[in-house]
Amino acid sequence: MKKARIGKYLSLFSLLVVAVACSKVPGYVIPPNEMAGILADIHVGEAVIELNRTDYRTDSAKMVMLQSVLAKHNVSKHDLDTSFNWYGHNISYYMDVYDKTIDLLERRVAETGNRIAAENISIAGDSVDVWNYAPFITFNSMSPSSFITFSLNADENWEKGDSYTWRAKFTNNTENSIWGIMADYDDGSMEIFTSELTGDGWRELRFISDSTKTATRVYGYINAKPRGMTSIWADSLMLIRNRLDQESYRQHYRQQRVIPKNLKQTEKESELTDSIK
Repeated sequence: MKKARIGKYLSLFSLLVVAVACSKVPGYVIPPNEMAGILADIHVGEAVIELNRTDYRTDSAKMVMLQSVLAKHNVSKHDLDTSFNWYGHNISYYMDVYDKTIDLLERRVAETGNRIAAENISIAGDSVDVWNYAPFITFNSMSPSSFITFSLNADENWEKGDSYTWRAKFTNNTENSIWGIMADYDDGSMEIFTSELTGDGWRELRFISDSTKTATRVYGYINAKPRGMTSIWADSLMLIRNRLDQESYRQHYRQQRVIPKNLKQTEKESELTDSIK
């Protein structure tokens, strides 16, 4: 009986602690859990807009998406702006909301897997997000690596001339981040496209595979460089595959030449490709 009573008191104490912690957020501010749900839905909405740019060309069309999210959560634009302002001045609470948002989105990715992408491939085979890694990554001095990498092996859905647009939304990206996408071809050659990108907001690199060759693997890396003890946040990571577009294919010639693998690679190229493999 005493143990049961002690357990009861501990449970009540835990609830009291949670209530006191939550009470530190003013009543006019959207609570952390609800704020995280709103941000997760906004991130999903922004991803839909980016994948369907032709349908969301105007700001009014984008506002419809935001209004639908606000209506779902029964909050106003004023409520959202006021809450953003408060969280912006209370960074510890903002980071808590940010972590909750990441958890929500990662759970959604884990639950759905690549089901939607697979359905789109079978129906249209175009404008498919083939990214199946974590959608959010943080870089700082405590991170195990300053690299994001991916590697995709060819399957029955690949076609000659496919392009891959790697995109992410950056925060606090004050230094140049180095991006690279590469392809291996069945004739034993490879092709590389690299670029340096900086600044916050959406950043992307587009790689166009050779329309005369069959790619066996596409892989890439981002080397982010946080300054000092600061952090860089990359969210909404996606890798959009599109079919051959004759009008934009001329961009293919911006990429580095095809390098036969039987020739000796430079030390830097070998390190990069080996680290991704």
